[in-house]
This record gives sequence, C-alpha cells and structure tokens, in this order.
Amino acid sequence: MNGKPTVLFYIVVSLVVIGLLAFAGYRFYTHFQADKPNNAANGATKSGSSTDSQTQPTASVDQRILAKIVPAREIPTLEPAGEYKPQGDVIDVELSDWPGYAPMILANGGLEPNSDSYYARKHGFKLRIKLSEGESESWSALNSGKMGASSTTVDVLALYGSQLKVEVPVQFDFSRGGDGILTLKEITSINQLKGKTVAVAQQTEADFFIRFLSQEAGIELKPLKGWEDSRDPERINLLFTETAEDAAELFKAFVAAGSKDLAGCVTWNPFIYDVPKEHPDKVRLLTTNRNLLIIADVLIVNQAFAKANPAMVQGMVDGIMWATQELRRNPEPYLPLIAKAFDQSVEDFRESLKDVHLSNLAENLAFFSNQPGKIGTFSEIYYSAVYCYGREIIRNPVPPERLVNRKYLEELERGGTYAGQVIELGPSEEIDKKTVLEGNPLLTKQIRFLFEPNSTKLDLNDPGNQRALKDLLQLLKLAPGSYLVLRGHLDNSQVPEFKRQGEAFYRKQAVRAVEMSKARAEAVKAVLVENGVDPMRIDTDGRGWDEPIPGAPPEENRRVEVQLYTLE
Repeated sequence: MNGKPTVLFYIVVSLVVIGLLAFAGYRFYTHFQADKPNNAANGATKSGSSTDSQTQPTASVDQRILAKIVPAREIPTLEPAGEYKPQGDVIDVELSDWPGYAPMILANGGLEPNSDSYYARKHGFKLRIKLSEGESESWSALNSGKMGASSTTVDVLALYGSQLKVEVPVQFDFSRGGDGILTLKEITSINQLKGKTVAVAQQTEADFFIRFLSQEAGIELKPLKGWEDSRDPERINLLFTETAEDAAELFKAFVAAGSKDLAGCVTWNPFIYDVPKEHPDKVRLLTTNRNLLIIADVLIVNQAFAKANPAMVQGMVDGIMWATQELRRNPEPYLPLIAKAFDQSVEDFRESLKDVHLSNLAENLAFFSNQPGKIGTFSEIYYSAVYCYGREIIRNPVPPERLVNRKYLEELERGGTYAGQVIELGPSEEIDKKTVLEGNPLLTKQIRFLFEPNSTKLDLNDPGNQRALKDLLQLLKLAPGSYLVLRGHLDNSQVPEFKRQGEAFYRKQAVRAVEMSKARAEAVKAVLVENGVDPMRIDTDGRGWDEPIPGAPPEENRRVEVQLYTLE
C-alpha cells in the first residue's frame, strides 16, 4: 500500500455522502408535509367546497356508529328444502314487525293459537305467529321445513327465489309511506345524488327503493365494500348497513357532526320523520313510497307443506281476505287486539296503518295477473328487482310464475264471498297539481324519442320509441300519485347557419324551434293518453334548441326529457 486513497475508498465515501443527503431531504419533506393543512380530512377541496369522495370519515363521528357499516355481500345461502309438518292443528308462522301483516294476526285472534279465532272457527286450524326482523334466518327455517309460512316483499323474494321452495298465494299490502329517502337539505332530486354517498340496508326493500329510483333517473350505482372504498363521481355510491334503523343512525351521526360526507340514507317510519324534526335546517325527507307502488308484501308458504295441505293454505288466504275487508270497512273494533300483538299503543298503531294499503280480493287478482292493468303486478315488480340488482347479484333468477299459485284466490272468486270489491288504488292524498309542479321534480329521466328532422310525428315502429313508451307507462302505473312533465328538444346543428342570415331570421327560427319541440312533447303525450293515462297527469313544455346535450350528435338532441313529480 502507498498511503493514497484507493478507487474503492472514493466509492464508499460517495455512497455515504449520497445517503446522508437523501436522509436530510426525507426529514425536510416529512416535516413540511406535517405542517400542511389536510384538506381531505377537513372535507374540503382546494376551493373550500365540501366533497363526498374522501375515504376518512369526520373524526367527531362516534366510532360505535361507524361500526354499523358493513361490506357489500353475496346473497346468503339458505338451508336445503324440506317439508313443514304442522303440530296437530297448529301452523307455525313468522312475520316481520310490519302493520301490513295485521290481517293475518286479526284472523288468528292474536299471535298465539286461539280456538275462538276466524281460522279456528271456519277452517279448523290455528296459527302460532312469531314476529321477527331477521328475514334470511326466517327463510332458511321456512325453506328447511321448520315453519309453515312467512312474509316478504316481492323485490326481496327476487333475490332469494332461486333457493326458496315456496308458494306465493296472496298479497298482504302495498307499502304507502313506510319507506323513504332522507338527504341533506340542499339535495332536491334523485339526480343530485350522483357522485354522493347514501347509506342503506342491503338486500332489503330499502335497497330496492333507491335502486329503482336511480334506474329511472338513469344513474348507475356503485356498491361500496366499506367506508375506505373509493367513490365514483358518476354514480350514486351505496354504503351498506344491516338494518334501515342503522342507516338512519349513521346518517344522523354525520349530520350531527357537521359532515356532508354522507349525503343521505334510505330508511323507514318513524326515522323518515324523526330525523328531519331533529335537524330541520340540515335534513329533508326527499320522498317516500306513498305514491310509488313498488314495495308489495306477500305471504310465502313452504312448498311441500302447501302441496300436502292445500285446504290449510286456502284457509289462510281466506282469513287474510276476510280480515282485510273488516279492517278496510272499520278498523276501530280490532285495533286493541292488533296493537297489543305489535306491542304498540292503539294510537300509534292507528297511525302506522296509514303507511299501508291492504289489498282486497279484486286487487289481489289484478296483482297476480299477467295482463296489463291499473296497478303494477307481481311479475312487473319482480322483474324490476331483477333488473335493478343485475346479474352480478341475481345470477340465476327464476321465472315469477314458478313462485305464484293463483288457485286459492280464484277459488275465493268463484265462491263469491268477496264479490263487489273493486280496485281502489290511487293517489293517497289530494294535492293541487299546480302546487306539485311548482316544486322540484323527484327525478329527471332522459328518454330519446326518434323524430325525423323538421318533423313532429313520433315513429311508433321504432324499437327505441316502443321501449321508451313502455317504460313511461310502467312508471306511471307504479306511481299513481305522480305527474309527468315532457320537455321537448331540438338539435342545434343549424343554429350557426341561422345566425349568419341575420338576427331577425334567427329569432324567427328560434320561435319555430320552441313550437316544434313542444309539438314533439305533445306527440308523446298523445300516445300515452291513447294507452289509458289520464291527460291531467301530463304537462308538456318546448325548450327549442337551447338545452343541447354537450357533445351529442344531432339525432340525440331530437329528444324528450321526462320529469317525474310525486304527491308528498
């Protein structure tokens, strides 16, 4: 060795120096970042406005409330099918705590077997009724033969239909106001929920309610795996809970914390009224299903039991129809019995009955018919649910006719006991049409009807027009307490040419554009009226070429936009 540094020495020294510089740079960067304001945690964008896309909830929200959030899940697997065998003359039935099931409780004289009940006196059997909230657990018991009958809604039945071996012999009711959507005060329509986060109990009627309305508004949904999951700015983001009550508690906690990270929730009575009362300046009841007939409750019976005991099933259906008739005529004598079963005061139960429309025989026959009619049918609601959930969730939907057995209702019709009953479904309350239309539409639905250029004739041979008309007729049937505003539009491709010919010529053509766009809306209205829609439920408006779809080709601007207003 000659005492001079070697090449290796210089390499080692250089690496040490580079390492020290890198470490110093890292410490400076982390110190600088720690001193920066955390806009995401504060729920603010660069402009200071609130955002719904962050993944960390406001720190002041109680962690016990946040624990109510559950991940999106597969449809639970039910126990294998088995036959239910009654214990002597007693049939085990499990119902949820919903006032629409009052007829079965009345016919049984309460929850326990009752020898003096309508069922016992006329049909020779009694029910042992249990009230429960765990539907999937109940269905496993029903499917495997541990009970004879239960209840559900048609939309939820669509989720489990491929697993259940059941018969659906009768409809209990339509929910009319029991379910609703709460939102922040500034949100006034379903369309404004795009890019926002909404809490809902998954795979329940509440889940179907928001899916149905978002579908009608033309907005896709994103089910979230949890709070940390990224939001989609072009979809309504669904955050799941186990129950509708949990969804309300979660939303209320965010509102109380001053956070807008959660834009709303889907829940039911009493929470749809209680939360806005607690926070009148921050929360609105956006809508209920009072005038949207899409939540229908039905009886489901163990299939093997029904085949072995058709007389008992016939008796159950008759008892429900008898009690429905009694409750619709005069509920007062029966309220103490039913209120006791639901562990409510008579006054509270009387009030809760306002949220249901108990379905008589005439309405049942129409509901289970495959023919177009005045009300939505079992099949229509069932297929709506299949479509709303999609094949990712309902992979192998069974045809609805495989579940329904109309013979019990048809036997009652032949017997004539309930002759003279009529369909009495309509708007649940009378509100001046002008008052309704002065408010905000519940949803705006983009529908494209094809028109030839400079023509107001609607082409009814076009498959797209046929589909659009079918969708509108279906929506009006499911929403009897609603009005439509049809807003006609023209394409604006000729506007530059009109302007080149002078201001006077341009203004003249603009007036003609408004007239033609209104005529196109009137053409759609005429076809709806021809199909039985009351013309008083439809208004038309011409917007000319002033509201084009950005970036759309001319043919897509020759369109009619539909706005739905509901009576609330």
